[in-house]
Amino acid sequence: MVIADTSVWITFQRDPRSAVGQEFDSLLAEDEVVMVGPVLAELLQGARSESEFEFFRLHLTALSFLETDQDTWARAGELNYRLREHGSMLAFADLIIASLAMQHGIAVYTVDGDFGRVPGLALHEARSRYKDYPTQDSR
Repeated sequence: MVIADTSVWITFQRDPRSAVGQEFDSLLAEDEVVMVGPVLAELLQGARSESEFEFFRLHLTALSFLETDQDTWARAGELNYRLREHGSMLAFADLIIASLAMQHGIAVYTVDGDFGRVPGLALHEARSRYKDYPTQDSR
């Protein structure tokens, strides 16, 4: 299971044939993607029309969902406290995503380098069959 960060969803939407898009499509097909509140909210708020909003809402809410609880919020507070001690912090949405992933022992799939600053956070590694697939930028 993985939590796909908003950056992966957007990459998939813009270029499904990219390495990220291919990997993500495979994860979706294998029912390996779980949804979390911050990603759901970010994707829905980015809809460009009412019909796109309803399409996203219908499909995104059909995914397995991880709820936040008191432990999630305590982890989030501690995580940003520890990061701040070392001179950095995470954006609020990323903080909750990282906390949920750590709480449930699952990886985050992201193209956003900010998650790499989180000690102990597992990041999803793309399978080798997609690593060499040309992305939109390399064509």
